Amino acid sequence: MSEYISGEKNSQPQEYCQDIDYNYFVAAAVIAAKLDQATTIAQQLSLTASNARAVALRAGERAAGFRPLTDFIDRLAEITITASKKINLLAAKLSKTSAAKVRADNAIKHFNLVFTKAADSPFINSLDSAFEHCKINQDRLTRAYQRQIGQLSEELAMLSSELRNAVILATLSRVEASQAGAQYQDALINVADNVEGAAGKIKEHIKYSQQVVSTLQ
Repeated sequence: MSEYISGEKNSQPQEYCQDIDYNYFVAAAVIAAKLDQATTIAQQLSLTASNARAVALRAGERAAGFRPLTDFIDRLAEITITASKKINLLAAKLSKTSAAKVRADNAIKHFNLVFTKAADSPFINSLDSAFEHCKINQDRLTRAYQRQIGQLSEELAMLSSELRNAVILATLSRVEASQAGAQYQDALINVADNVEGAAGKIKEHIKYSQQVVSTLQ
């Protein structure tokens, strides 16, 4: 009989599997919800850039330095939207992989239980082939799971890093707004405040998602 992985008896394998599946499903759903909120904020940020561009055009040369900043605001919004969609796809893929991994883990536990209880059975060796196939599948899913966790963590970290530029962007926007004259200054400063506030909210969603991912590692 092939060697098998020893472990403690699982008295409630079905309930255990369901609990873990549920946790993975909830984690993926939470990440998707947070990134959906981040996307909505980013879309509003894109609208803010459009409004800022219109104000800067009306202000003319006095706000010439502000106009390039609107391009950066647009870029920040685009990066957030694109990254959020990619992260959501990764979370959905991870959810499927983790569910399959839990089923494989649970199957191995059942095999181990049978090997322990029926060690003296004359036909116990007939399970060797099925056990080896299940073990190979478990190893493959474990590697895929770890790889996908790494990809998800990396994407979240990259997006968080991009959002740090928003603070610099808001500061530069306020400086340029101060040169636009009293008629346009308040409107442009409001743009800077909106950019900083939006980036802060998106970062909160990203940070929460990173915390959720850490519970799956």
